[in-house]
Amino acid sequence: MLPAAQVAELKTVKPQRKGYWQLDTATNGVSAETGNGAGLTLAGNASIYRPADPLFDTAPLVGEGNLVLDGDGDYAATATAPVTGGSSFTISARALLTSLDATKSQTVLSLPGTAANRVQVRYQAATQQWELAVAESDSATADVKVFNDDQELPDTDGSGQHLAVVYDAFANEIRLYVNGQLASTAHGAEETLWSATGGLQVGRSALDGGSEYFAGAIDEVRAYSGAADPVAIRQMAALTALPEM
Repeated sequence: MLPAAQVAELKTVKPQRKGYWQLDTATNGVSAETGNGAGLTLAGNASIYRPADPLFDTAPLVGEGNLVLDGDGDYAATATAPVTGGSSFTISARALLTSLDATKSQTVLSLPGTAANRVQVRYQAATQQWELAVAESDSATADVKVFNDDQELPDTDGSGQHLAVVYDAFANEIRLYVNGQLASTAHGAEETLWSATGGLQVGRSALDGGSEYFAGAIDEVRAYSGAADPVAIRQMAALTALPEM
């Protein structure tokens, strides 16, 4: 027998896709969602790169194009949160840094509340590592728990690295994956359980009017309700677009 609360949590574990942005094209400043959902609106000088000559030009990270950001006010965002983080969820993206800047942390993905980020995946300049930061509450003074990948350094060449965050409400764990491999996990994640109120931010933290802007390329942004298993994460990390996933 399971308590009603645990039964409800079990129902959230199986992932259901809430957004998949292949970032191959943009029309009127919006990159379409694969399932005809809400698009990602490009801001600042953000643009979609597509090689003019696929044989000789630099290849996109995945598929036919990728998002390009210069680290100076560029980003993309949804109007509302595809997942809020109030129950099991999965978010992921592939990212390639322009450089390992030792003075500037750069955010790949974030889910903002009014005063804190529910989750924030970023390059941490102080350690030059990928990092997951989770605020304990939606407060400017909230403690922030940080989890690092100390095995694989961020990449500035090739196809970058795939980053995924999974919150599993039933197991009460939050997990950071890098290139399909578990990099860090923390139990007791319910201590940081609250719901984001803002849209998904790609390439920045929305706090304080915008900060930690990303310089480089981002591709294959995904959001699911439910906790993706390791097999699904490895599939997402492949250098192939999977629109049916």
